[in-house]
Amino acid sequence: MNGRQIEIFHAVMKSGTVTEAANRLGITQPAVTASLKQIEATIGFNLFHRTGGRLHPTAEAKLLYGEAERIQDSLTVFRSLAERLKTDLTSHLRIAAPPALSHELIPEAITRFLGRPHSCMIDVTTQHHAQILNGLTASAGQNYLGFTFGMEETPGVGSLTVGKVQLVAVVPTGSPLLEQEKLSLEALTAHPLVGTFSGEPLGNAVERLMDEAGVTPRYLVRVHNHNVAANLAAKGVGAAIIDSVTAAYAAACFGAGNFAIRPIEAAPELPVTAVYSYEHPLNSHAKQFLSVFRTCLETVPAY
Repeated sequence: MNGRQIEIFHAVMKSGTVTEAANRLGITQPAVTASLKQIEATIGFNLFHRTGGRLHPTAEAKLLYGEAERIQDSLTVFRSLAERLKTDLTSHLRIAAPPALSHELIPEAITRFLGRPHSCMIDVTTQHHAQILNGLTASAGQNYLGFTFGMEETPGVGSLTVGKVQLVAVVPTGSPLLEQEKLSLEALTAHPLVGTFSGEPLGNAVERLMDEAGVTPRYLVRVHNHNVAANLAAKGVGAAIIDSVTAAYAAACFGAGNFAIRPIEAAPELPVTAVYSYEHPLNSHAKQFLSVFRTCLETVPAY
């Protein structure tokens, strides 16, 4: 199927009738019908059952429709960007950040950034650490600004520390751990925990902390997403060691009555790092956004 055929198929699925699809696309009804027949002949199976003058999508058509939706979304972004590039070759800012920063800090920074006098289209992707770094070197000529926790030396990737966050414990209400205002690792590991995977900066930091203290955690669940860890703690599954950004967000979203946040003895602060490709240095929009993001990060409460 070529791009035009996918567009016609998507329009028919979206509208439900050949007539409405033709009107949506600005072509004739026979042209849509002929295109559908050609598509079915090309792919080798039926996309619709035709009864009573109406089209009913097959199971195969419903599966293809999900992919067609994603393709149409990408085309919309492509067309919008092409329009902007007519007047400004630096008007596109692609941002990638882990879930912990994407839930609250990135939206807050975008809101403040868009309040400034400039014209810039922003794409935001939520990814994990390794994906963000891989995407920097694969972004063919497009401006790309990533955020992550900590940063090891990576060929071709530049980094800037924009602030730091704490490692804190999110403890379910009713846990005996709440009898202490500041938790030791020995106390934490005496109880079941919700953990984050090593390989991610937070998971690595917690693992190093545990190793240095000579304690062994007992994890009931391990997750990639800090927000999921906080949610599980709020549901009473077990305490979780997460970053203070996610902890503050969880307190606002999951109800502070379901858990409490406690600082951890000897826990290091975790750097928040902006990353970019040396091949595509940060443009003026990226630098402005970086400044706004740094200001937002400074508002995260300390525990």
